[in-house]
Amino acid sequence: MEVTYTLDALTQLLINHDYLVVIDIEHICTSDGAIIPIDREIIEITAIAVPTKDLTFISEGNEFSSFVRPEKYPILSDFCVELTGISQSEVMTARNFSQVFTDFKKWLPRENSYIFSSWGSYDLIQINLDCTNHQLDEFIPSTVINLKKAFSKAQQVKPQVGLKRALAMSGIDIEGTQHRAIYDARNTVKLLPKIFRL
Repeated sequence: MEVTYTLDALTQLLINHDYLVVIDIEHICTSDGAIIPIDREIIEITAIAVPTKDLTFISEGNEFSSFVRPEKYPILSDFCVELTGISQSEVMTARNFSQVFTDFKKWLPRENSYIFSSWGSYDLIQINLDCTNHQLDEFIPSTVINLKKAFSKAQQVKPQVGLKRALAMSGIDIEGTQHRAIYDARNTVKLLPKIFRL
């Protein structure tokens, strides 16, 4: 479904859905870009199902979070470990993408009852790269919102800004460390009132 980024259109989307699912992923990376985008693998996925009636993150029961074991490039670069704070042991003891993503889809609210959202558009692209590499069907949520774009429209910010900058502009303290999916997702949830003007 094509989204129109006006306040009225976004408000109507909330009315028509039970949850806004905020997702964030982290993938393998190197300082020199030696791993081409098509070969990137997810190493952490977090999603939070936020009730649309008030956009309040109720409890950890509404949260899905897991490390993912990369298979093509199983050894994380020092750059990746430093950037994300994710250790080699954490990914080595994790399940692979197919296993984690199967559980993720089971965790999701029923189809058409939720809006898939992320800060920027890349998270869904990377999910589908992993789906392709693991011979899984393409993941196509019925409704997708780019929260970075929505924040820019709501706050009249040009050009679009990163999550850290958006939090600073909104006077919101950052929880945890940047480039950890679990914290980036939680911090994104804090910006929802600024996007939907609640």
